[in-house]
Amino acid sequence: MVEDGGEEEAEGESGEMPAAAAAAPPPQRCNGFLPGKEAEDGGRAAPAGDGERAAPAAEAEAMLAAGGARVETRLSRRRLAVLAVFSCYSLVNAFQWIQYSILSNVFAGFYGVSFTQIDWLSMVYMVAYVPLILPATWLLDTRGLRLTALLGAGLNGLGAWLKCASLAPGRYPLTLAAQAVCAVAQVFILGLPSRIASVWFGPTEVSTACAVAVLGNQVGVEGS
Repeated sequence: MVEDGGEEEAEGESGEMPAAAAAAPPPQRCNGFLPGKEAEDGGRAAPAGDGERAAPAAEAEAMLAAGGARVETRLSRRRLAVLAVFSCYSLVNAFQWIQYSILSNVFAGFYGVSFTQIDWLSMVYMVAYVPLILPATWLLDTRGLRLTALLGAGLNGLGAWLKCASLAPGRYPLTLAAQAVCAVAQVFILGLPSRIASVWFGPTEVSTACAVAVLGNQVGVEGS
């Protein structure tokens, strides 16, 4: 009798549970967890909103896994030749900067001009640099390295040939014009070392390449 009553009582309780569950209010969240869920799964249950935020993250991880191959940049073997050519014509341009000032008394007597006029042959480099550096930088950013380097090399060669034509007494104006052409060329040259290093060389070679490119200009100054 006791056992049957217990079974009936258990059945009664089980029959009342659906109605009680239906009448009970929805469970409240506590700090993003359902009450009692903190103990389940070792407390690793996540808030409901985390599923929505985790979906884009999962997609991003899947995309990275799909394209996980590391992209490697191959460096051209011509980069050393490019660096050597630039260093050479930067050296030549710097050599032409103060070649007249180191023998100012000789050239003053040869051209029949004052020492101040001979000094202007070197100062024209500074005078040309101030107004032209911004246009030269704009040209480098908009038209690229190739055009800027060709302009610098071409003007440098043109100025050197004009100086050859000015080797005669009384041709100081032609010498000054030739020096002005070289001064314009150096505006295009001085801004190139960092660009050449970043375009032609890898991340571990940029500093060395830039230093070598600048070294050519310094050797030209010292060599004159």
